[in-house]
Amino acid sequence: MRSLKEVRLYCFSPGNFLMGRDPIEMVAAQIKGGADVVQLREKDMPKREKLGLGLAIRKVTTQEGVLFIVNDDIDLSLILEADGVHLGQDDIPIKYARPLLKDKIIGISTHSLDQAREAIDSGADYIGIGPVFKTETKIRADPVIEIDLILKIKAFSSIPVIAIGGIGEKNIDLLVNRGIKRAAIISDILSSKDIEAKTRTLKEKLIGA
Repeated sequence: MRSLKEVRLYCFSPGNFLMGRDPIEMVAAQIKGGADVVQLREKDMPKREKLGLGLAIRKVTTQEGVLFIVNDDIDLSLILEADGVHLGQDDIPIKYARPLLKDKIIGISTHSLDQAREAIDSGADYIGIGPVFKTETKIRADPVIEIDLILKIKAFSSIPVIAIGGIGEKNIDLLVNRGIKRAAIISDILSSKDIEAKTRTLKEKLIGA
């Protein structure tokens, strides 16, 4: 299984981008294209259905040695034997999550310098920071942050810092050219007609950083 230090491209389950396609084929295509992480992120899916999808994704990620993270849901991550969970600012604080998850990965969404410092000090294993660009995947998105803020956080962070929010092939070079080597990408990959090719293109850009 890949370690967090190896992570460059952080990918996701289909969510609202399914559009009649097979969700496992979409996940598999991302893995073939170079995804280092797949997060189960299904905001509108009933929990029983999410469990079924999660079991199928867990099987694929285990076979391919790719990290599997569950968004928000600690109990589901435990049931699925996921590698970890990703928590938002409104989710259960890490000090309560850690005793349950023990040595599992805990990632935290952050949107400011103070939130990043708090997440690191609280024992997060990685932080997501954004949105870097305008994003359509959240109804109530946080304000766009400056790339300089990511660089400032990277300078003092002892854990991986993953940029997220509106990142795609058209703007990823703005990050790469500043030395930002990790990105979480949703819509540009999942809305693509050729998910594997799109994933590979983005991964190659990050590797070249």
